Amino acid sequence: MAMIELVDVTTRFDTTTALEGISLEIEPGESLALIGPNGAGKTTILKILGGLLMPSAGEVRFDGDLARGEVLEKLRLHATMVFQKPVLFGTTVYKNVAYGLRVRGLPENQVSERVLDALGLVQMEDFADRQARNLSGGEQKRVNLAMAIAIDPQILLLDEPTSYLDALGTKIVEGFIQRIREERQTTVVIATHDLFQAVRLTERAAVLEGGQLCQVGPSSQIIREEVEALIFSDQECNVFHGIAKNGTSEGERHLTKIELGEAVTIEALTDTTGEVTVRISPEDIIVSREPVLSSAKNTLRGVIRAIDVDDSIVRLTVDVGIDLVAIITKSSLNLLSMAVGDRVYVTFKASSVRVY
Repeated sequence: MAMIELVDVTTRFDTTTALEGISLEIEPGESLALIGPNGAGKTTILKILGGLLMPSAGEVRFDGDLARGEVLEKLRLHATMVFQKPVLFGTTVYKNVAYGLRVRGLPENQVSERVLDALGLVQMEDFADRQARNLSGGEQKRVNLAMAIAIDPQILLLDEPTSYLDALGTKIVEGFIQRIREERQTTVVIATHDLFQAVRLTERAAVLEGGQLCQVGPSSQIIREEVEALIFSDQECNVFHGIAKNGTSEGERHLTKIELGEAVTIEALTDTTGEVTVRISPEDIIVSREPVLSSAKNTLRGVIRAIDVDDSIVRLTVDVGIDLVAIITKSSLNLLSMAVGDRVYVTFKASSVRVY
């Protein structure tokens, strides 16, 4: 019998439908990845699985029973969600991790034992007396994970657990997830953009798009199909093969240089090295006559090879050594008076580069 079951779940916020007709079963002790673009509904599903949000229609079942009243409270007791942005009290790391245990009335000797054990799992033992809100973003994320696992949940729901972490932080957090699965048989559901992370950490993957469940299956099979779809899609997808070199860390970020052919090198937020496939979203590319003053790591000069106008949307193909497609508005095209053959600059952030 499934531990949690969603049956034809639909969720609406005012006039927006966040989820539509979702049916999904999660077995005890399994690991599941939710993958899909921003706005696909991943976080909404996590909140429903944790009993933090009730759907507009459909059913949520926990251990076979409809999640209402006492069953809903039981689900909330046994499921813990770690949000993408850390949420911490203005006190020490120790007291943050101890909070959930003290609320549950555990004796202080057990509180101490479980707090230190949880901090050990995320390699934060030496931070117990530090003020939690004074830590770096990555360290705060690890404290949030310690808070979650200290209460020993049956179900751990993780929203982008390694986003914005450097290579070391990512390794620690992924190791933590693997350990709790193996040692505690915790049921884990992860929302992630990192396809290879889904393969490393989960057995099954569910693909979401526009609030609908497109596919569910073994992670390795699903991810292979997702990557192949990117590789064989049209040129507007901005998908390229390249070689990722060892990068550098800037705070919580790990920047890696990726060579796309002989003449083009870009930077991405990843610790992956070797042969990679990258995708750069056309919507994330800025096109300008002069270099843009911004924190974006990638600025390339090129020549406009094609301009395709579709109502108010314009697709520019810019040759920068590779053909990059950028999407701008028709008003921007008119304002900049761009034409085929013009020399322009394209700019995009390292975080806009997806690495597979």
